[in-house]
Amino acid sequence: MSVLSCHSVRDVVDFAIQKEEKAMEFYQECYERAKNQGIREFFKEMVAEEKGHRDMLKNLDSLDLDNVKLEKVENLKISDYLVDVTFSETVSYQEALIIAMKKEEKAMAFYGGWKDRCMSERASKLFQVLANEEEKHKRKLEKLYDEDILGWN
Repeated sequence: MSVLSCHSVRDVVDFAIQKEEKAMEFYQECYERAKNQGIREFFKEMVAEEKGHRDMLKNLDSLDLDNVKLEKVENLKISDYLVDVTFSETVSYQEALIIAMKKEEKAMAFYGGWKDRCMSERASKLFQVLANEEEKHKRKLEKLYDEDILGWN
């Protein structure tokens, strides 16, 4: 992966595409190695989510960045209280959710941390959009964890 330069939107987009492709590769490997069919399907869905993020970035020219509205996302903070889990071929559904939540949490923090470091206002806005996308994805995973694992609904 190349070093991030934050002088232009193109720099940010190229770097973010690389990050999304790395995430796709990670989830694809999890999909291929997982023994349980349900877990395999979960990781297949994660590949599709990351592919969607990558495709959004590739089609950024058609996205009117100035008019993109950032969504307010409720943070359940579930992943804040969980420790990282290492993937294994016999990973449970709970562990698979934790792996994905922590990955999204780190991506959200990464993009959020870069938004104030950019020389370009448009590049900064792009980092905000990317952080918001990761936050929405993390929220979706935390909701699954809350409903399927904690059962507090």
